[in-house]
Amino acid sequence: MYLLHTLRGMAIAPIHWALALVRHRGLFKEFFAREIRGRFAGSMGGSFWLMITPLSQILIYSFVFGVILKIRLSHQEVGTESFVLFLLAGLFPWMAFSEGLMRCTGILIENANIITKVVLPVELLPTVGLSGTFFVNGFGMSLFVAYLVWAGFISWTWLWLPVLILLFFLFALGLAAFMAALCVFLRDTQQILSIIIFVWFYLTPIIYPISMIPSKFQAYLYFNPVFPFIQLFQQILLRQTMDPKLLGIATIWTVLSLFLGTFFFERLKHSFADVL
Repeated sequence: MYLLHTLRGMAIAPIHWALALVRHRGLFKEFFAREIRGRFAGSMGGSFWLMITPLSQILIYSFVFGVILKIRLSHQEVGTESFVLFLLAGLFPWMAFSEGLMRCTGILIENANIITKVVLPVELLPTVGLSGTFFVNGFGMSLFVAYLVWAGFISWTWLWLPVLILLFFLFALGLAAFMAALCVFLRDTQQILSIIIFVWFYLTPIIYPISMIPSKFQAYLYFNPVFPFIQLFQQILLRQTMDPKLLGIATIWTVLSLFLGTFFFERLKHSFADVL
């Protein structure tokens, strides 16, 4: 009976989350605008940094890896000989994901005064934090995609990009909900997560192709939840292909993350005000 109750709670948790966002969409827009403005508050460049920061990253990576180190990859394996293109195809999605998790982990504590004094749908806060990082890093990704169009990489497989981005966002949202709720009760969560993110980055084929991993370890990549997403971004953008198997695995990870993460958040949210 308890198991059925738990499964029912897991099934309806994302629905409650979505309904809260729809019901308070006006408040979501205000918080989102505040989130974006807060990133550039007090800076002379303002939103200009949305463009200049990723552009500088692209130029620096191009110079270091394309001019100085001159790293070349197998075109047959990754779709390009350019290490820079291979790196950026996975790096921008990873940055949106990792920065989003770090931002959302402490977002409830950061807004403790609002949570304890105002009746607020707390589901808004992790969603706003994650949306902000995806929005900001989306500018860098847009610049990169524009270059790929100019370089002739565009293909019909790019039609899968909106689906992949949505899946990746929902996957990250589930983890963000879990980490945000956990951090309320375990304040060391942010420090622990920073170490996990550091290790996770190097365990994911972002700065190296799969062929560099010994064959006996390649099967373990599928236990890395981010692996299918990064691979799909690289495949779709550079190789003009889309592996249905990877998309299926990415979908499974998304469902697990979203249902478990929002369920954990929903079970604990009524205690946030007492602890904060």
